[in-house]
Formats: sequence, C-alpha cells, structure tokens
Amino acid sequence: WFAEHSVAGKTGGIAGRLAKYALIDLPADYFSVVLAHEFFGHGARYRELDMNNIFYAFDMPPPYGNGGGEASNYESVEISQQELLSIWQGGVEVHPLIWKNLQLRWMANDEINYREASQFYWAQQIMMDYIQKTDEDLTNGTTDNDLRAYVRIINANAGHTDLQHLPLTVKDLKSRMLLNVINPFFYYSVFTILKTYFWDGNRSNSMPVISIGKVGYLPAFRSGLTPFGIEYHFENYLRFNRKVALLDLSYGDQSLDNTWGGVGVSVQNMIESPQWSINFYGNIWQQPDLAFGINPSVEKGGGLGGAFSVRGYYHLKNTAVPLSAVIEMGYKSTGFLEGYAMDASPILAIGLAMRH
Repeated sequence: WFAEHSVAGKTGGIAGRLAKYALIDLPADYFSVVLAHEFFGHGARYRELDMNNIFYAFDMPPPYGNGGGEASNYESVEISQQELLSIWQGGVEVHPLIWKNLQLRWMANDEINYREASQFYWAQQIMMDYIQKTDEDLTNGTTDNDLRAYVRIINANAGHTDLQHLPLTVKDLKSRMLLNVINPFFYYSVFTILKTYFWDGNRSNSMPVISIGKVGYLPAFRSGLTPFGIEYHFENYLRFNRKVALLDLSYGDQSLDNTWGGVGVSVQNMIESPQWSINFYGNIWQQPDLAFGINPSVEKGGGLGGAFSVRGYYHLKNTAVPLSAVIEMGYKSTGFLEGYAMDASPILAIGLAMRH
C-alpha cells in the first residue's frame, strides 16, 4: 500500500496491515476456531451419541463482539458418565487437532503463512484463556463451563464426590495444561504475525528446524483431556525432503487411573507423485475400559487397542483454486483417540481438500 523506505511509509504500511488484520483477518480466524470448538467438537460428540436437535449459538467475533459460542442439547438420553465427559471435553479436544494439522503442514512445506499462523495463535490463545479464567471453586454455585463440568464428572465417576478433597481439581487442570506453551510452533506463529506480516509486510516465511544430518526435527509438548483424565504428549516432528513423520508419545496422568498411554505415528507424503500422495496414520494404546450407556452400562475396550488408516489425495486439474479429492480408509478399536468415535468402528472419509 505504501513505499516503506521512509519512516512515514513504514508507519503507513504497518497501520494498513494492522487495520486489515483487525477488521478482516482476525474475526475470520477467530470465528473459525470457535466454530470448530462448538460444531466439530461438542457437536461431533452429540452426533456420535445420536442426539438430535443440537442448538448452536455464536456471538460476533472480535472486534465486533466477544466471540463466544455455544452447543447444547436438552434431550434425555441414557449415556454413561464417560460418554457425558466426551461431550464436555469435545470442544477443548478440537484445539490440538488444529495445531497438529498446521504443524504437519508447516513441516512439509517449510513455510508458515501468516493467516495459518493467526489461526494457530487463536486456537492456542482461546483455549488457554478459557482454561485459566475458569473459576476453581466448585462449591460456590457458579454455572459450570466445560472445565468445571469435566472436573466434577470425572471425579464423581471415580467415586470422589467430596468437592473439598478431589484428586483432580480445576487448579490441577490449569497448571497441567500450561504444558501446551512448551511448543516452538506457537512462538513461530507469533513471530510470523508480528515480524513477517506486520513489520516486514510479507505473507510467509520459512520455518527453522533442528538439523540432524539431512533430517529436520522439532519437538513439542502438550496436554489434553480424555475420559480417564489428563494425557501428556511428547510430539516429535521429523522432515526428510517433503516427507514428514510425527511420533507422538503419550502418557496418562495418574490422579484417577493408573498406567495408561500410547504411541501414535503419522507419515505425510509417504508415497508421492505430482498427481497424488498417500499419508499413513497409526496408533497403539493401553487404556482403561470405556462405559457405554446406562441401565445396563456396557464396558468395552480396556487394555491394548489401536487404530490405523491410509489417506489418499488426488490433485484435481483445472479448478479455480487448488483442490484435491481425498479418501481415507482404516479401522479403530474401542478406545479414546482425539477426533474419533470412542466405540470400535471402520474409518471412512471422502471429501475435498484445499492444497497449498
């Protein structure tokens, strides 16, 4: 917009980019995260349990509103406490899936676009702000949000109903979720927004990695919610040319259940040609049982379980925007895996994807 070789030009350029971001980019990126939280998080768990008449409500995103959202259902259905937990935690469950998809994309492309960085930042910030502002006192009559309800139900399901002496408290959850800030991708996203876009006026920049021979490497730590408690993840991202692998080592918090965790592996562009590519996803876990339904409740899973799938992309020609046809096929046993149904089921997805 301005020749930025002078102080006035640089000031005008930064002001223009700030205005565009505040009025157009920020509300779009912010709302995309809130929409995913409600519709693909809470809403997906409602739909998994065949609960109809789901009500969604959204406030205008900043700077036009406070950016809140809601997904609710008032049907009376017979579900277990763990199925109820999956609904309450479903919104928070979506945020690390957004991070993971963007992190894999950045590793594969060796590039961070400022709009993707913005979505990553808000996916992190919205979740952390939501958690850290949650009222810790479960006895004061405050209406439960996702986190308060999660703590209340998961303790009660383990037989702990004295709200003054719980093995897992809201305060515990707040402190353990701070693990999510130990993530270099988050700081790269902030740098891309502030320096690359606002200051330099560029849309993207390359992504620094730790070089181990010909392999690029970045670690990240995070914690997430499950029907058994908090789960800690040590994610290892490795890149060789355009092939990107993620080795995810997870370990369950011992406050309520003992000895649970798992290993996840995904390989992007495992096989690739100019016209198509194939990704692989696999997980193995050791988990407690999951309860389904009530009167009677049926316990399934427990012990070793896993999931695997293969996803193929066929890059379409002569489209207005770069598109790929996508098909994913696989199988998942009974158990908790972020973004998937808890019961055993085939994995089948067909759709379109925009490609970089």
